Amino acid sequence: MKFGYVLREAVKGLGRNVTMTVALIITTAISLALLATGFLVTGMTSDTKEIYLDRVEVMVQFDDEISGQDTDCSSEACRAVFEELEGADGVDEVTFRSREQSYQRFVEVFGESDPRLVEETSPDALPAAVHVRLADPLDTTPLDPVRDMDHVAEVVDQVDDLRGATDNLDAVRNATFLLAAIQAVAAIFLIANMVQIAAYNRRDEMSIMRMVGASRWYTQAPFVLEAVFATIIGAALATGGLLLGKGLVIDKALRGLYEAQLIAPVTTADIWLVMPVVAVVGILFAALTAQVTLRAYVRK
Repeated sequence: MKFGYVLREAVKGLGRNVTMTVALIITTAISLALLATGFLVTGMTSDTKEIYLDRVEVMVQFDDEISGQDTDCSSEACRAVFEELEGADGVDEVTFRSREQSYQRFVEVFGESDPRLVEETSPDALPAAVHVRLADPLDTTPLDPVRDMDHVAEVVDQVDDLRGATDNLDAVRNATFLLAAIQAVAAIFLIANMVQIAAYNRRDEMSIMRMVGASRWYTQAPFVLEAVFATIIGAALATGGLLLGKGLVIDKALRGLYEAQLIAPVTTADIWLVMPVVAVVGILFAALTAQVTLRAYVRK
């Protein structure tokens, strides 16, 4: 019976100041949605790194002399590089591509996506190169011995491009978390104001209840539950917003990148996995804020 009274009073409290309740729900929904988005972008960044790390290579490119004359890595300079890498620790695979083979690979990769680029690139524009697959693509120390060898023009590390792409995703994640923090501060003030106003309007009733023996929990629990209920509604709105945004905006905008495996997709399962955790964090946060506010402003 006592708990039923607490629930009824909490529900009534939400309707006493509709404007503030709606503002709290909307602010909480935005804050939780941004927080969840930050976690989703974090997961997408990690999955994207895995996609690229599975196929990233390092190319040891030769100068024009070797590129123009050596078609099968039979020259002394090419063999020296090949054998040095083939026997090195941390190297999984070493392959050689001649200038012609490099151009053919270039056409295969860009022939459909950017035919104009292929037309403007001459067959002798690409160098012969030794392609290296590393056991740990982020550790390029096995390549150090060949960097200064004869006829080595450049060592191209594709991981640098990967770092640039993931740095951009990390920047988006950090900005999202920052906005979530700003919205959380706004939610704190709204919860505090809502609790103070509700407690002030019912101060006489609370005093009488305390005088007849009601516990502090019994008199203050409805205000805490008001904040919790508003947060639950906000979490539900945030979940719906993320699901709609994914289906109507994100999937359509990034479909090409998903299909080309240039970026890892955010799935519906990811949202359902993240949102319960975010909702629980929001509920605990709201309850704690309401409780601290009551202890600070309600003395009886």
